[in-house]
Formats: sequence, C-alpha cells, structure tokens
Amino acid sequence: MDPRTASISINDRGFLFGDGVYEVIRSYNGKLFSLEEHLRRLELSMAALDLARPETDLAGLIRELFAKSGLSDAKVYLQITRGSEPRNHLFSLDLEPNLYINVSPAPAAAGELGRVSAVTVPDLRWHMCNVKSTSLVANIMAKHRARQAGAQDAVFVRDGVVTEAASSNVFLVEDGCLFTHPADNHVLAGVTRKHVLALAREAGIPVREEKVGRERLNAATEVFLSDTVHDVHPVVRIDGQPVGGGTPGPVAVRLAAAFRELTS
Repeated sequence: MDPRTASISINDRGFLFGDGVYEVIRSYNGKLFSLEEHLRRLELSMAALDLARPETDLAGLIRELFAKSGLSDAKVYLQITRGSEPRNHLFSLDLEPNLYINVSPAPAAAGELGRVSAVTVPDLRWHMCNVKSTSLVANIMAKHRARQAGAQDAVFVRDGVVTEAASSNVFLVEDGCLFTHPADNHVLAGVTRKHVLALAREAGIPVREEKVGRERLNAATEVFLSDTVHDVHPVVRIDGQPVGGGTPGPVAVRLAAAFRELTS
C-alpha cells in the first residue's frame, strides 16, 4: 500500500515502549543480499526478548514485496513489535505480534569511496546491544551529538573501550592488522561485519576480534565503519584529529572493493 495510507494502533507496544525488533536488508542489482543471515539474527533478537514470531513466511513475504517494488538497489526495513494492548509494562502472553515491512530505494553508490568524520561519545546503552531492538534513543542522541560537533557519526566508548558506532561496526588497522570488538553483548554482530572479516581473512589480512582502548583510535593507521546500508566507509577524523593521513587507507579501500565485487 501507499505509505501515506498505512496506520498503526496507538496501543502498539513498539509505539508505546519501543518493545520490538527490526532488521534492514539490502539489495544489489536486483538481488537481496544475505537475507537468510538477517532473518537468523532476527530470530535471535526475538528469542532474547521472548517475542512471538509472526505466523507467516517472512522470507517469502520479503521477496514478494521486493519484487513488487520494482527496485534494483533497495533497502528492506522489517519491524516486529510484541503487539497491541492498553499500555501496561507487563504484557499479555497471548498477544499477536505486529509486522511492518517497507521497501525503499537504497542510497546511490558514490563514485568515490565515502569518508566520514566522527566523535566519541559515552556508551550509555543497555547491556544487550546484540539484540537489534527498536529502542534506539541512545543511538539517536549519539548521532545528534555528532551533528552538533560538525561530524557525521559517533563512536561509542564503554569503560574506555571502543564498542561500535551509532549504527555500524568499527574497525581499526594497526601495523597491517585489522581489529574489531568481539561479537558479545556490547555490540551488534553486523552481517556486513561478518563478510568484511571473511574478506579480510581471504585477502591474508590478519584479523583480531578483541577489545581496543579509546587511545588507539587516533593512533591507528586506519579506522573504518561497516553497515548494511553504507557498506564500508572510512573514518578520516575523530574528535577533530586526523586518522592516519586523513584519507581512506589501503585496507579500507581494498575491503570496500572486495565487498563491491561480492555484492555485484
């Protein structure tokens, strides 16, 4: 349907509490990328929140809507909330979940590898960041703080450790080795992150999934981000200071090219 004609109950728990989960799937050249991986992660998020699964073929519905959109390069947003009932923290156990899916054009690929500046912000989120929850106020405010500082993104720091960015995973390069935070409860295990790590290993780039201190961000020769919508994008300045030479580094450039080839 036309998005302007869609409606949702004011008693939807996603609207009232942010009580829901979501996924974003990207298509390239008319093909959905890693759909099953996204749906597996969705299942894990629902299980972590004891959220009932809609009684429908999600993969089939996504493919149907994507085909009807007529889009070649698209992003599919899928959201499942616990359901609708009068506001109460304690939810009924027989609620029917609400499902929302939207297909829209993906950002056009830039001719030149994108680059961003970032600021660091305290990671004040809950301890279940591995759940792709719709409750994203901390992430929203982090992006807002970045904008106020004249930057495009924000990198979370928890107890002196770099976790992830406001809507992407963070990678550092030191002495040719690629570092990123382990996929534990303090980061979302990105699907693009998984492919970037696999591509790095295939290219012979050493990979270490371990915690990295904030002081290593500006000392790194490269920092870059990865996410479903923007793929691989280098960070060239952090808190006003240049990273490396202040331009995209060779590892980011190489992995961005490998990812483009993977999705072509």
